[in-house]
Amino acid sequence: MKEKSNRLFGAPIAMRKKGEITDSTVLEEVMKKPGATISEIAEALGWSNGKVDGSVNRLLAKRKVSVKHFLQRGMLVKRVYPSEYPVKPHNVLEIPKKIVVPNQWKDIARVYALSRSIIGVAPEEVGEWERKAIFKDDVNLQRDEENIIVVLPERFSDFYQLENSEINLSIVGNLVLATVESVLPVKLPPTYPEERKYPIARYKIILESEKIEAVSSNLHVVYLREGITEELTFFSESRYAVVNKKPEEILTAISSESCKLVKAPI
Repeated sequence: MKEKSNRLFGAPIAMRKKGEITDSTVLEEVMKKPGATISEIAEALGWSNGKVDGSVNRLLAKRKVSVKHFLQRGMLVKRVYPSEYPVKPHNVLEIPKKIVVPNQWKDIARVYALSRSIIGVAPEEVGEWERKAIFKDDVNLQRDEENIIVVLPERFSDFYQLENSEINLSIVGNLVLATVESVLPVKLPPTYPEERKYPIARYKIILESEKIEAVSSNLHVVYLREGITEELTFFSESRYAVVNKKPEEILTAISSESCKLVKAPI
């Protein structure tokens, strides 16, 4: 009987120690890659999203991490940062020296607005980019031990809305292509979970004889009304919702008798 009692009392201690090891591993991953999503951390560790999210919530309670929510590609993502992580200026590009030929990058670089989503950065003028760019500019370069640092001019920040964007770098030879992807900050409780990845489907919603096409995911719906895109974001247990004649109002979920839902080809 005594042995059984010891096992019962020992189980919570063992579980707590296991949780501490889990949390330490997650924190180490966050320190290595600040701003990683729950899904990215889970993939790196080979764990489930739920296990990582539970660990992040415990680290939040201990104030060892902070989180921010964003809408990205119609999905709700939860990014995790170390608690003391400094916020970097949104118009700064850090180009790792190891991915370019650093001695060919002098004191000035040339930056190009190549498209609505791509910024080109080069150590000198590039003939094709000079002809194709929407606009271009010269910038002074800075350096630290690991990176070549580019501070983008204000008109680049405004044009690409860098304040609400994420930038991914790729290299072509010694040229840098920065792909800009819009992200929308969302105010939610820190423990609110990242959205699961549901397949996106196209539906035709008929409401009061008015046709509305919607591309729907779990928490994000884009409505096309009379050729004009209306964007609504909502948070609900309901996977799909419709709106009435005022696009900003959510009328009802698809279970309502006042509308019918017809699945259409994508």
